Amino acid sequence: MIEYLSVKNFALIKEAHVDFKERLNVLTGETGSGKSILLGSINLALGGRASKDVIRDENEETSVTISFDIKDKNLIKFLKEKEILLEDGKLIIYRKITKDKNVVRINDEPCTLAKLREVTEKLIDIYGQHDGDDLRKDIKHIDYLDDFIGVEVADKKDEIYKLYDELKDAEERLLSFDLDEKMRLREIDILKYEIEELENANIKDGEEETLAERVKLALSSKHIVESLNSSINTLESLDISSAIRELKDATKYDESLIKIYEGLIDADSIISDSIKEISKKQDTYDIDEKELSIMSDRLDTIRGILAKYDNSIEVAKKELDSKVKRLKELENYEEEKKKAESNFKLIKEKLYKACKTLSELRKSKKADFVKKIVFELDDLGFNDVKFDIDIKEKDGVTRNGIDDVVFMISLNKGETMKPLSDIASGGELSRIMLSIKTVLSESVGIETLIFDEIDAGISGITASKVAVKLDKIAKNHQVILITHLPQIAAMADTHFIIRKDVEGDRTITHIDELDRNGEIDEIGRLISTSGELTKNVLANAKELKDNAIKSKGE
Repeated sequence: MIEYLSVKNFALIKEAHVDFKERLNVLTGETGSGKSILLGSINLALGGRASKDVIRDENEETSVTISFDIKDKNLIKFLKEKEILLEDGKLIIYRKITKDKNVVRINDEPCTLAKLREVTEKLIDIYGQHDGDDLRKDIKHIDYLDDFIGVEVADKKDEIYKLYDELKDAEERLLSFDLDEKMRLREIDILKYEIEELENANIKDGEEETLAERVKLALSSKHIVESLNSSINTLESLDISSAIRELKDATKYDESLIKIYEGLIDADSIISDSIKEISKKQDTYDIDEKELSIMSDRLDTIRGILAKYDNSIEVAKKELDSKVKRLKELENYEEEKKKAESNFKLIKEKLYKACKTLSELRKSKKADFVKKIVFELDDLGFNDVKFDIDIKEKDGVTRNGIDDVVFMISLNKGETMKPLSDIASGGELSRIMLSIKTVLSESVGIETLIFDEIDAGISGITASKVAVKLDKIAKNHQVILITHLPQIAAMADTHFIIRKDVEGDRTITHIDELDRNGEIDEIGRLISTSGELTKNVLANAKELKDNAIKSKGE
């Protein structure tokens, strides 16, 4: 579960710290106060896209820190596999954004965004305002059914993914044999030429670099020799011997000059040795023009060939092996084509068999899923609802198997079953999605569920039923939600208010946890049509809160 969230310089939030609790955490506030901005900061911490317009002040850094208390053994095992070790069960995600940098850390260790997203999708399930639209897309229904079934489906789909990729490779190989005789002979000629070119070139590892250095040195040899001659002439023009003789005579009269005298003798020796070494070096730069021409031609040949293979000797070697293999295939065309056809057929059969097994698994679990969904829908006021899942085999195979999965529903007595995407209104979709989330929350094992305005399009008795349902979910999960409805707000175990104030010339969002009196006032604000907290409004708010507490059995 989320323990706390700290936000700095994010959109309207200058700085905020929220301590979330177990069970049902409700956030309310005036329209435009920044409720969705807070969820946006959570999404940012989970690896969401970092738009530059969320930076409140471009001269300051935007940062979000979110701390989780992890208790689930499977999740701890998963994190360990990802080389993330917990301290006292704590997982702390820190993300910082500036104009130039995007920093992500998990428990103080650097982390990529890809890894962050992979980790956090196991921690939180977020239901956004428009996620109900997914129910209008038949293609999404298969995912909900598969999530309900869980590990069995995941293992089978992993097998199908692997076979599907193998089939694509086998198909590509088979297509490579779709040649007439003229095309086959032409490709053989091309391959023979390219293989001969590579084999004759016989390029060694590091040969290009070595040759390039030698050619560069050879082309510079004339300038080097001139410089060496000049340096010898300069050193030989130094008349150090005469200075040594004169100084030696002076040491007879002043012994303190002996040290300088000995230094000159050493210098003379060094200069003499240097002249000899430079003279030897001169001989090494006596470049044979014919040898230079041979080296230059060889370098041009190597570079010309490697240019065809990403300028890489490793790529060239792999391509040579590939071309040799392909040439053998084309020279034994009929035999190799039969092998490719047989391999394609075998993999296709394996894939279809795996897909059939997956389809049977889905069908075997369908009734249990339907039963649970109907129970939850009935709980939410769909008294005469009928719900079913239509699973049909489609043409062809995809990574998801061979099934078309469509949720079918009848919301009123006497109505025929129709695809869910055809009949549900916005409010109905919200409740149906809540039912699905309730069922899946028990299967998927995610500890924290976040709902952004799940109450869209509902009111009255339906709102009360949704509130009870959310409380039921919160008994086994941490739930964080934004709402405008007093019935749902009254059910909160922890209630936060988000308000917007003007400080100086800036608009600031503040987030505060409410005490019991604050909760009554806020529920009253949600009830009031005039915005005034009259005695009757507050009495209604108190009654709503008392009834909510009573329904919890607290």
